[in-house]
Amino acid sequence: MKCAVDIGFGFTKAISEQGREVVFPSAVAKTVLTDLGFGTFKDYYINYNNQTYAVGKAALDSIAPETNFTPERFTSNFAKILVLTSFLATGIEGEVELGLGLPLMFYKTLKDKVKDYFEYSEDTIIDKENIAHSYHIVRCEVFPQGVGAFFTLDQQLSGRYCLVDVGFRTTDVVTVEVEEENIEPLLDLCFTIDKGMSLAIEKLSLLFERKFNVSYDSKFLMDIHERSSIPVRGRQVNIEEIKNDVYQTIANDIVQSVLKKLHNELNSLGGIFVAGGGAFYAASILQRTFENVQVLDNAQFANAKGFLKLLTVLEE
Repeated sequence: MKCAVDIGFGFTKAISEQGREVVFPSAVAKTVLTDLGFGTFKDYYINYNNQTYAVGKAALDSIAPETNFTPERFTSNFAKILVLTSFLATGIEGEVELGLGLPLMFYKTLKDKVKDYFEYSEDTIIDKENIAHSYHIVRCEVFPQGVGAFFTLDQQLSGRYCLVDVGFRTTDVVTVEVEEENIEPLLDLCFTIDKGMSLAIEKLSLLFERKFNVSYDSKFLMDIHERSSIPVRGRQVNIEEIKNDVYQTIANDIVQSVLKKLHNELNSLGGIFVAGGGAFYAASILQRTFENVQVLDNAQFANAKGFLKLLTVLEE
């Protein structure tokens, strides 16, 4: 059974070959499993190697969640737990062919290490219902985030194209030359901007403190994109206008950094595709200076869907 997992700095996205999609914060925390009789658990709790972990939103509510990425974390229990939880959440069981995405900034140095770490590994996790799930990764292919999205396109392309993948902590830019069915990355025009939509959380936190005299930690604001209001001393305050202004400001900052790096190469591009959680905001700004800008369908899952397709392509 095939499964693609896109481990981002902010969120992990996964899709199975049956088409089941899941997304959750890239956060893990050691914990003790108890609900105190107050109902069901949110998100994911798993037991791995006799230790219980909260994963995703559940981890963010823990005392000491691990969320910050270092290169070493991609070959550690942290990444393994995110991947195993992705299998569980997408309904995968048994033997798995894994397509795994890594941030562009780490891809060259970590590709082989990550492949060796995951391929042929066998693990068992126990879910919150005390049911065991065993996995054997019989194959692992590692891809750079951004490249996968090109393989989700249905349209015929020819020439030079750029993908801007606006993520949580970083923005990856991948430029390729397309000739018939061959997609060749142009390495000099592939780079990472150390800016992402997490900047919006920082800015919103400051704005809320100034405007409403209230303080929220970053864990509380992680899902701010899903909220239309926030609690302020017992009342709900609509924040849609504030959010939109902040997202536009952050997206503009990111886009200007991308355009500065691409510079004259913009003239040779046949089009720009935009993916990631900040795709719609970035695209609206790119369209002011470049005509052919397209937001990919299901932009947040574009890379994972591409990795899944590549798993099949590489078999042929």
